[in-house]
Amino acid sequence: MEQNIRLNWPKLVQEAVKRRKEQKLTQLQVSVLVGVSKPTVSGFEQGKTNITLENAMKILRLLGLVTT
Repeated sequence: MEQNIRLNWPKLVQEAVKRRKEQKLTQLQVSVLVGVSKPTVSGFEQGKTNITLENAMKILRLLGLVTT
């Protein structure tokens, strides 16, 4: 059976920023740890850039918001 999954992207991004700050990580540290540019992390957090699903998942995985 097919399910419709709704994703509240702004809330997910907001939670990612919160967790990054709680873990005392800078955007630069996140970018190095996941292998993307700092502007990619910054844009992700501001919702101002298109980001690949792969890169978004890397960031979310690092911050404990998704697993594998």
